[in-house]
Amino acid sequence: MIKFSFTFFLFALGVFAQENKIDSNVRKQIESYNSSFAADFTGGNKEALLKAYTEQTILMPEHSRQRTGNKSIADFYKQWLDQAKVISYQRTILELQDFGSYVLEIGNFTEHLDKQNLKPYTYSGKYMVLWKKASKNKPMTIAAEIWGSDSYFDDRFIPEIDDALVPSTKEFVTSDKLNLEVIERNNSIKKLVQNRLGGEHAKMFLPDAMYLTYYTPILSGEKDITAYFIEHEKPGTLSIDQISIRTSGVINAQKAIVEFGYYSVDWSDGDKKGNVKGKSINVWKRNSNGELMLFRQMVNHD
Repeated sequence: MIKFSFTFFLFALGVFAQENKIDSNVRKQIESYNSSFAADFTGGNKEALLKAYTEQTILMPEHSRQRTGNKSIADFYKQWLDQAKVISYQRTILELQDFGSYVLEIGNFTEHLDKQNLKPYTYSGKYMVLWKKASKNKPMTIAAEIWGSDSYFDDRFIPEIDDALVPSTKEFVTSDKLNLEVIERNNSIKKLVQNRLGGEHAKMFLPDAMYLTYYTPILSGEKDITAYFIEHEKPGTLSIDQISIRTSGVINAQKAIVEFGYYSVDWSDGDKKGNVKGKSINVWKRNSNGELMLFRQMVNHD
C-alpha cells in the first residue's frame, strides 16, 4: 500500500509538471522583456516602456487607480518618471503558469529610486503579469499587470500619481453562466469578510494556492493562507460597516478563469473610521467537487 501511494504521488507530480510545462521560447521572451523594461525604466525611455501594452491592457499600480489602455498607462509612467529617477530595477520570476491562451507570471521586484528632494528609496515587493499569447512569430502582449509592496511603507517616497482624469472602473455586466458563477463566489467572500470569518474565507482557496496581498510577502499554500486570514479577519472591535466587491472583467482562459475585481470597504474601530479602496486579479480553478476556488490572487490598495 505504501509503495502504491508513493508511486501515485510521483505520478501526480509528473502530471502537474506536464500540465504546467512552459515553452522555453515563452520563458525567454518574458525574461527578455523584463530585462529591456528595466533598461528602459532606468533610462527614462517612456515610449519604449509601452511596447507590450495594448488598448485593452489593464494596469493596477499600487496606491493608484486601475488604468486601461496605452494612453492612460503612458500617463502613469510619465508622472512616475517626471517625479523620480529610477536608479535600478529588477524583476525575479518565481513562477510561470501556462493557462493555454495566456501565461501568468509571478515574481518579486526591487526598484531603487530617487524622488526629488528626498533620500534614495528602495521600493520592493511582488508582482503579477497576465501575458496573452500571440500567433506564431509575434510577441506576446500584456493583458493585465499588478504589483505591491511586501511591507507597509510611507508612500511619500514614491511618486504621487494624479488619477483625476482616470475614468471610474465600471462593473462588468454579463448574462454568461460561468461569469455569473464567479460573481456569486465574490458575494460569498463579501459575507465572510463582513462577518470576520477568516478561517472560512481561507477555505475559498485551493490547497496549493498563492495569495499576494497588500504589505505582505507572498503567501503560499493552505497553512500560510489560513493563518493570515484567521489573524487579519479575526473578530474584535473593528467593524466592517459596508463592503463592495465587484467585477470589472473576466477572461475565460483554457485552463483557468481570470477575473479583474475592485472593492471598497467602510470600516470603524471605536472613534476611528475610514474607507479603503483597491483592486485585484483573481485566478479561479475548479476543485475535485467542481466548485470554483481561488488558485492565485493578488490584491493592492488604490
